[in-house]
Amino acid sequence: MTIDIAGRVAQLGMTLPLTPSPRGAYVGAVIHNGIAYISGQVSRVGDGIIAGPVDRDTPPDVIQLAARACVLRALSVLVATLPDTTAVDRILFLRGFVNAVPEFVNHSQVMDEASTLLREIFGESGRHARSALGVAGLPGGGLLEIELTVALTSVSDQRPQERAGCGVSTEP
Repeated sequence: MTIDIAGRVAQLGMTLPLTPSPRGAYVGAVIHNGIAYISGQVSRVGDGIIAGPVDRDTPPDVIQLAARACVLRALSVLVATLPDTTAVDRILFLRGFVNAVPEFVNHSQVMDEASTLLREIFGESGRHARSALGVAGLPGGGLLEIELTVALTSVSDQRPQERAGCGVSTEP
């Protein structure tokens, strides 16, 4: 059985943004051998950007907003890319690039916001391996950029209405 990603996001009081278009010579996602690789998504909301760099005085709500923006953009790309007969099995890896001042050392805490949201959306299937890297700058001056690696599963044995909107596998 699968659940609709957009529906689960809505249950949490959020919405998936319009699927962002790549801003260069690449694609938003590649699916190969049952793995989806989602290109980096910067902390953009609408036409604006949640800007960095992060420092020790950056308000926690700004960090949370940046992380949520990145995750929701990545999931929007994922949903738009998944074939009808495919669902998310689990989130495998989250890589985060944190635009931070040189003395900032809490990159992992910034990434905790993204990790928490993935677990809220996908449950245990949202637990993942991760890296958090501090960088001197990101596209558009963004505060955060994330990449996702996602394991997929076939749902071809299910009725089409159960697959609608792409889903997350809820089977062990």
